[in-house]
Amino acid sequence: MGSPWGPGFPGWHIECSAMASKYLGESFDIHTGGVDNVFPHHEDEIAQSEAAFGKQHVNYWVHAQHLLADGAKMAKSAGNVFLIEELIERGFSPLSFRYLCMTVRYRHRMNFTFTSLKAAEKALTGLRHRIWLWSQEPETSGHETETEEYRQRFWNMVESDLDLPSALAMTWEMVRSEIPNRAKVALLLEFDQMFGLDLDKAPAENAVTANVTETLTIRGGHREQSDYATADSIRWQLTSDGYVVHDTWSGPHARPKTPLELRQDKWASVSSSREVESHLDKPADLDFTFILNAYGYPSDVKRCIDGMLQHTGNHSVEAFVIDNGSTDGTGELLEEMQSQLPELKVVHADHVIGDAASKNIGLMQSRGRNIVVMDGSAEITGNILDSISETLSDPTIGIFGPWGLSTPDMQHFHEEVDDGDADAMQAYCMAFRREEVNKVGLMRECFRFYRNLDIDYCFQFKDKGFRVVADSSLPLVRHEHRQWTELDDNQRDELSRKNFGRFLKRWGNRPDLLIAADAVGFDNQKFHH
Repeated sequence: MGSPWGPGFPGWHIECSAMASKYLGESFDIHTGGVDNVFPHHEDEIAQSEAAFGKQHVNYWVHAQHLLADGAKMAKSAGNVFLIEELIERGFSPLSFRYLCMTVRYRHRMNFTFTSLKAAEKALTGLRHRIWLWSQEPETSGHETETEEYRQRFWNMVESDLDLPSALAMTWEMVRSEIPNRAKVALLLEFDQMFGLDLDKAPAENAVTANVTETLTIRGGHREQSDYATADSIRWQLTSDGYVVHDTWSGPHARPKTPLELRQDKWASVSSSREVESHLDKPADLDFTFILNAYGYPSDVKRCIDGMLQHTGNHSVEAFVIDNGSTDGTGELLEEMQSQLPELKVVHADHVIGDAASKNIGLMQSRGRNIVVMDGSAEITGNILDSISETLSDPTIGIFGPWGLSTPDMQHFHEEVDDGDADAMQAYCMAFRREEVNKVGLMRECFRFYRNLDIDYCFQFKDKGFRVVADSSLPLVRHEHRQWTELDDNQRDELSRKNFGRFLKRWGNRPDLLIAADAVGFDNQKFHH
């Protein structure tokens, strides 16, 4: 906004008072916000509004704590921000996130993970499922005292500083109790006036067509005649058609699968590298493992995989591809290719887990004596495996590839090395012995964005005494790097800067790891080889 001193932001946040008074009046009951809004937003709003109207502005302030993602503060610059639209795209009900929020007191930080979101989706689906089934049962009486006790306990918890986690736990206690199911439905719908989970819509959402109802009746007839083989066949067909079948004392029921259930039917998925078993303690039984972090762009992924598997020579290989939360058809392509290529192994992540975490899955699952980490923008056009095998037979060499980098001072790694020793190797293609991973460790998963992760991992090798060697004559071609070009300049700069800061924090004062004769550390500390 304009001011006598030039353009700028309103320093007193007068817009808060203006909007509140226009839409809610001069005073109102509840005002929410994050803890980071207390000062200056809300303190200024109180001062302005009470000075203007001469009365108490708000009766109750409800400030929520910060939301974390995988243990880190959620921020665009960290690459761990998720929009509700993205959750829907991945099959989740947006109300599952609402359910998840209610499992933590609003005054406490909540750590958002896709593992916890899947648990919330499962729980919400369970409540909807029960509403759907129990609503079809006849009305019953009895247990009025227990029903009233649950009602009183619930509202007492809500009135105790919005203790929704306890109220939710008590709700499940009630669901598992011995009171009549129709009484449970009534309580669930009453409690949902606070929860806002749209439980009343469950019967309509689970409605099926007349054809499905008729099929269920036919299946029930086969069960009554003990023709379980035919009944199971019909059940399997309904399941394949996208329905969940339940047999109850009142007869069989079916409901449409949720979007997440349909997605999970296509393939299993993981939410983090911690869910994947490591095979690094087992002997290698192949010559090479290719690892590709597939971040989308199906045509690039196919080109890269084709290049890997068409130039293997006499070597035994596997190509391990991690579908890093793609939603553009990459997952479907990989499933199709996996069915046709026995060398191809695919793991799907249910969201973008980050570059390092994705590659760590490949490292842990690898079976090849030598590992080649590829990028989807690079294409192998000839036999690179003979050269890699020969070069890595030198025990002093830790990492080998075509595009090396060097630096004299840790400030910039822009000087490319075409041949011989380098300070780092670009991850378009970098190879190393599998056995060394147990010595140097996995990649640091704070690197969600790819930039500078390759440099950081090279320094893990150099720290253990290994060399990094380049040979630009290896037959590879680099194409457009879409993970880079899809970002605007500001995003590139911020993500790159933060990753380089992570690198410098660990390695910035280790000029002894550089190949330059008079290498200088980040704080200008010199080292003479």
